[in-house]
Amino acid sequence: MIAALTTGQQTVTATGPVPLTTGLDISGITGDCTVHIRVQGLTAVTGKAAAAITLEDSVNAFAAAVPVAEAQAISVVDPVAEIHIIFRKYQLPSCRFGVAGALLRVNVVSLSGVTPSLTLDAWLEE
Repeated sequence: MIAALTTGQQTVTATGPVPLTTGLDISGITGDCTVHIRVQGLTAVTGKAAAAITLEDSVNAFAAAVPVAEAQAISVVDPVAEIHIIFRKYQLPSCRFGVAGALLRVNVVSLSGVTPSLTLDAWLEE
């Protein structure tokens, strides 16, 4: 099964949760899974573009989100040469898979460069 962590491909120009901001329900996941983040574009008008992307989980609708993994992307990404970041469940030991009410989302915590733009999508594969 594949479940979207973002609402399709998203382009963001500021920090914050990437739409599907309500999060993906991970309360029913008890077996192995893989989380994919695909950076399809990272640019800045001037300067070096960089982004820090976190996976966050929550059991209270993100009133108190908990970062469970972070990935970095730096410089210009050519759409032909995507950055594909993969986290297996065992690499996310603090993530609350299988816990009642648990949700998972993608959050851009930093985005640098002059007028930066980050295009990405993310999904969970069981």
